[in-house]
Amino acid sequence: MIWAIVGGAVGILLASYVYYQIIAPFNEVRESLKRLAAYDFRPVLLRSRLGVFREIAANVRRISELLQQLDRQVADEGFSLRAILSSMVEGVLIVDRSLRVRLCNDPLQRMFDLRQSPVNRSVMEVFRSHQLQNAIEQTLTSGQSRQISITFGGTTHFDIHVGGLSPRGQGRPPGAVIVFHDVTKVRNLESVRREFVANVSHEFRTPLAIINGYIETLLDGALDDRPMAEKSLKVMYKNGQRLTLLIEDLMTISKMEHRSAMLEFRPLDLREVFRKILHRLQSAVAERNAQVTIDCPEEVSYLEGDARHLDQVFANLLENALRYGTANQVLVAISVIRDADDVVISFQDNGPGIPLEDQPHIFERFYRVHKDRSRVAGGTGLGLSIVKHVIQAHGGAVSVESVPGQGATFKVRLPVAQAATETHPTP
Repeated sequence: MIWAIVGGAVGILLASYVYYQIIAPFNEVRESLKRLAAYDFRPVLLRSRLGVFREIAANVRRISELLQQLDRQVADEGFSLRAILSSMVEGVLIVDRSLRVRLCNDPLQRMFDLRQSPVNRSVMEVFRSHQLQNAIEQTLTSGQSRQISITFGGTTHFDIHVGGLSPRGQGRPPGAVIVFHDVTKVRNLESVRREFVANVSHEFRTPLAIINGYIETLLDGALDDRPMAEKSLKVMYKNGQRLTLLIEDLMTISKMEHRSAMLEFRPLDLREVFRKILHRLQSAVAERNAQVTIDCPEEVSYLEGDARHLDQVFANLLENALRYGTANQVLVAISVIRDADDVVISFQDNGPGIPLEDQPHIFERFYRVHKDRSRVAGGTGLGLSIVKHVIQAHGGAVSVESVPGQGATFKVRLPVAQAATETHPTP
């Protein structure tokens, strides 16, 4: 009986020992490995004290710690990569060998206004460009980088670098990285520069050709013909004056654009400014049989500005209205109203108006709506461009409203008070 009891107790103790020292630790190790395999890298705690399980437990804990470190490293690197790519000015695209997008940074999505992520879509589906796809295919085939230029939508220009993603720099790359440089502003500036040089050359060529022609006429004996000599000198003088005006206007715009023109802000009475302009342009008003009305109440007639440059602005706008009017009697209405902290000056005429397609361009240098008539009338093509630069230098804005056949209204918006009344360079 005693031996039976002792044997039962020993069996219970042995079973308990086997369970707690072998089976339970084994189950713990198995569950821990399952958890690690399921990407759960939390610390592993095993209670086994047996040598074999102690070593296994230590290895499993070490694996858990290494996986945690690796997971943090991957997360940190992923965060750093996203932060770097998002902070870049350039657009970055990574594609695999099948030309599927694997990564795209935020600047690229903004460049192309992509409403949904391009990841896992094909390059052709996203960008609709055979030229881009061909460049990527060539790089994936040869491993050599490509540099191409593509215009999207006819207005947005990109310089694009396509490079292979080859870890060792050898063999056929498994993917490609494409970097987009938006060079639209540079291309537009180059176009403006070329157009400006062409326009200046053209504007100078005509009067210079006329002056040289009459000089040759005089040298060929016309000096002895007094009427012809007087006519030649008058024409040469007129074209010389045209060249002088053109140079002065170019210098004015250059000073404004390079912040070298100094504006002297002081209180002005717009009624007095308009009075001086009308007195100076009295002959032009009479020649055009024009009627100019001014509606400028005293309570809205004062503002701070540069008298000389604003005089030039208002004179240009009035001269335009007089120059291009086609009615039997040209009517020009100048009105001034107060709008919050601004003064709005309107120049309304009864001329032919401005075609809708020309209205976005009329403040550009040398842009003319009626090219032949404006040259005959003596315009340099820079008047409205000067108007825009001067008004912007005052912190204001200028706009045009016109219905073809129903005249045009130019509106100048100026702040009543400047930030300071001292002398300032233009912004």
